[in-house]
Parts: sequence; C-alpha cells; structure tokens
Amino acid sequence: MVVSGAILLVTAAATVYLVKYLGGSGRATNGATSERPTSPISSQHGATPSSRASGATPTFTAALVSSQLTAPVTGEVVLPGSSTQLVVMGGATTGGSLASGVFVFDTSTGKLVHVGNLTRAIEDASGAVIAGQDIVFGGSSSAALSTVQGLPEPGPLATAGGGSSSAGALTTATVLGTLPQARADAGVATIGTTTYLVGGDDGTNTVPQVLATNDGRTFVTVASLAQPVRFAAVAELAKKLYVFGGQSMSQSTTSPPVDTIQMVDPATHRTRIVGHLPEPLSEASAVTVGNQVLVMGGITTEHGPGSVPSVATSSATGSAGGYSTTTVATIWSFDAVTAKVSRVAQLPEPVARAGVALEGSVTWVVGGESSGVPVSSVQVIRSRTASGR
Repeated sequence: MVVSGAILLVTAAATVYLVKYLGGSGRATNGATSERPTSPISSQHGATPSSRASGATPTFTAALVSSQLTAPVTGEVVLPGSSTQLVVMGGATTGGSLASGVFVFDTSTGKLVHVGNLTRAIEDASGAVIAGQDIVFGGSSSAALSTVQGLPEPGPLATAGGGSSSAGALTTATVLGTLPQARADAGVATIGTTTYLVGGDDGTNTVPQVLATNDGRTFVTVASLAQPVRFAAVAELAKKLYVFGGQSMSQSTTSPPVDTIQMVDPATHRTRIVGHLPEPLSEASAVTVGNQVLVMGGITTEHGPGSVPSVATSSATGSAGGYSTTTVATIWSFDAVTAKVSRVAQLPEPVARAGVALEGSVTWVVGGESSGVPVSSVQVIRSRTASGR
C-alpha cells in the first residue's frame, strides 16, 4: 500500500508544528563477557549528562499538548537538531503504511520544513547524530534491514512565524554502509563520540551483540548482552549503558516482556544484570536527565507497585502459546548508584514505540501506539527544578 500526505501538529501553548511526509509500502543468555574490539575505537569521552548534573534531584511533570497529529504515527526516529529543532524520520501509520520523509520542526516558533527523504520507507530503526550527520541504522520494511543511511544534520532554519514549508531541493539520504547483520528494534545511546547499538533482532532471532561506531560506517562488537532482547529502552549514564526490559525472539516467536535492568560497560566489555523493573516492560523509551534515567511508557504483562494502569490491552503470540499486554503510562526514574527504580510521573496517554528526543531538559514524546494501534498524541515531560522555556 502506498500513501502520501502530511501529518500536522499544532500546539497552542508550546506552538509546535510537525509535518511528516508519508510514503512507501507497509510491512506487514546468560551473563556474558563480550569480545574485544577488532579495530580501534575512541575511548576519549566528553562530558556526559550525568557528569554535568549537580544539586537537587529534579521532579517531573508530563502534559499532553492541546492539539494532536492529524494522523497517527509510531516507530519513527526522532533526533535533536539545531537549537530548538527536532528531526523526525520514517515510522508507520494506520494500516502499516510506512514513512520515508525527513522533517524538521522548531518547538519554539512552530516553523516546519520538509528537508529530505530516506532511501526507503522504514519503521523501528535506530538513530543518532554522528559528526554532523543524522544516521539511521537498520529498521524494518518488508524485512529487517542492515542498511545504514545518513543525511547532513539540518542547520538552523528560518523560523519566523508558523506554518509549513519545504526547504527547496530535498536531500535524499545516502547509504553509508551496512551493519554486520540485519537489525531492527534496537536501542541506541552515545558516550562522547562513540555511538552504541544495543540488542534488537534480525527478523527471526534477537541479537546479543552491542556494536560501537564513531562514524556510522564501521562497527566493532564491544560486548554481548547478558540477556539478549529487542525493543529495550536504552540510555547512557556515567559512561555506562543501561538496558531496561525488552523481550526475546526465537525463530520469529516472541516471548513476553522481561523486567531486567542490564548494565553494559564498554570500557571493560562486560555486561551484567544490575536490577529489576517493578514490572516487565518492552517497547518503552528512555532518556538521561541529570543524574537519572527516565523510562517511560511501553507494554507490560502485569502491573508492578506504583505502575499506572491503562485500559489499552492487546494480545500477542508468545512461546507459551499467547499472552496479553497492556500499554502503560508510568514514568520511572532509575538511580544507578542505588539501582532503585521509582515512579516519578505518568504520561497523560499511555504509549509504546514512541519517538523520543531530549531538548535541553525537556523530553518530547511523539506518537507511538496503544494496544498496537498508532496514536496521534504528542506529549512533553518537563523538570520542575530546571529552568523552563
């Protein structure tokens, strides 16, 4: 199925506009020590969000913006751009139709610009900004992909006034290389100048390898997950990678979400389980704010203490013959020093597979799905102790 059109977001309070060009076809372990890199990878890391933070622990509030997307979208890549701009790439909408467009929107002025297109329409890819390029790793189309695509990071755009426009000549992504194997549903985090691709699946089985890259073209294995998972929430804290929940896949059969918290130390190439979430969780999102990691949304098979229940449920086929999941609204905070997980807020609308980006101290949660159905909501999480916009 091929579709074309636009999704427009307008918010009264934050004056945010978002347009997406849709096009393409729908698609329908035990504790391990990783192998060492086979080629040099930079170990010189800059300041991390946790090393910059000091003072009182912030508290958080979440809000649903007053207007919604005019069409639902889920499984897209959202990356920070210049200043107050965010870059949105790919995703899927109702009926499984996939997106190929690349758009920029400014969260302060409401200006939106169509800046380019991916080489193909995809969903459930991973993304990062590397050396001035927006990089998209793998993802799914009719099958899991190994392609790595790149576009120049959009510079500051003319943002006076609201509305939508095109940047003129659109940039088409170029193929930078390939991953060692096809990979979708993976997590990604960056430490200094090194980006790490964590877990995911090849369309049939979960993959345990944690890959590192400095350029988006060459990759080395720096660790293996103690528990291979796809759809995990991944974030960096104090130069470690934390992997929250996820689910396994074997011979195309998925298992229910898990509650494990894994820590990957790229410097020692080791992974271990350091704790457990209050509930099994998959398809959640994670961001690092100050000295803590926020884990939000996702799906679960059972609610833990402090979890925010949702009426949205869906069924999936698992290794035990089937299981039901619930889309959750809980926002959890993880403290790496104590390994404590606490509920700090809740999303106004429960979502999984949402596109998430951090803009200063503000987290934008774009789209996603509830009960397996794409939604049109956009939500914002703010720190009460940080200076607001």
